Amino acid sequence: MRTTNRLFKALRPLALALSIVVLPAGVAAQVAGALPLTTQLPASTRAMALGDSYQMSAGHADAIFYHPALLAGASGFGLDVQRWSIEGSAVAASAAVSWLGGGVGIGLRSLQYRASGSGELAAPGGQDHLFEAESVPVSERVATLGYAREAFLGIDVGVALSLVEERVGPSQHGVALVDVGLSREVGPVTVGLTVHDLGEKPLVETGSEPSRVTLGVGRYGRPLGPLDVGFAANMGVDDDEFTYGGGVELGYWPIQGRTFVARFGFEDVPEGSDASVFTTGLAYWGDDISIEWAFRPVSDADEGGTHRFGVRWR
Repeated sequence: MRTTNRLFKALRPLALALSIVVLPAGVAAQVAGALPLTTQLPASTRAMALGDSYQMSAGHADAIFYHPALLAGASGFGLDVQRWSIEGSAVAASAAVSWLGGGVGIGLRSLQYRASGSGELAAPGGQDHLFEAESVPVSERVATLGYAREAFLGIDVGVALSLVEERVGPSQHGVALVDVGLSREVGPVTVGLTVHDLGEKPLVETGSEPSRVTLGVGRYGRPLGPLDVGFAANMGVDDDEFTYGGGVELGYWPIQGRTFVARFGFEDVPEGSDASVFTTGLAYWGDDISIEWAFRPVSDADEGGTHRFGVRWR
C-alpha cells in the first residue's frame, strides 16, 4: 500500500501538469466502476495479448486509444473485434496519416453488453460481467480524433478528443473526454505517459479527474538468434489503485516480409475475478497486411475465455 501511495503521488503532478491545458484544477475524485467501459477495456489485439500493454514502437493507428503522442509516427488502418459472450462484444477501427508536420488519427469504438442495473451497477469492475446475460442492455459508441507532433527535445505531444454516447436501458447520455500524453525515445525503448478520460463521466457523478494515468514502455526488433524479440509494459494509477501489465513477443521470419509472431503477457485482475492474469496471442505480418489474435482465459466461460481478432493495413 505504501508503494502504491508513493507511485500515485509521483504520477499525480504529471497528470495535473498535462491536464491543465484542458481542464482547471480542483476536480473531484474518480470512483471505481465509472462509465464508459469502452475506454477502459482493451482497444488493440496486439496490446491485449501483451497484458493490455501497447507496443510503443508499433507505428499503428490504434495508438490513438492508448498513447495519442505516438500518432506522430503512426499510419495505416486497423479493425478489431472482441467477443465475451452472445451479449458482450466490442469493435474498434482506427486510421492515421501524416499531417501538418505531425500525425492525425481517427478512431471508432463500440461496446454492448448487459448489466444488472443502471448507474454504478452498469459498470462493475473487471470484465467478468461481460459474460453474463443480465436485464439491462448497455451500449457505448465512441468517436475519437487525435493529433500529435514533436514539441521539443525529441518529445512528442499528443491529444485525443473522444465523443461518447452512452445508453443504459432507456437512458441516454453524451459526454466529451480528452486524453493528453507525451512520448519519447529513451535509449533503445520508447516511453509514453498519458492521462486518460479527462472530463465529466456519464451517469455517475465522479468529477472531471482522469480515470487513469498510464506509463508505457516498449520496443520490438531486438535480434536473438533466428528470432526478433520485443516487449511492452505498462503501469498506472486507476482510482488510486496501482495497475500493471506486460508481455513479450517472439517473431520468426523464414522469408523476407513474412513474419510469424507469438505473444505472451500478464496483467493484474480484480480480486476474486474469474479472469486469468495471463494473456496470449499470435500474429502474421505480411508486406502490407497483418492478421492478429489474442486470448484471455476465463474460468466457467462458454468459450474458455475472451477472444479478440484484428487486421491491419499499412
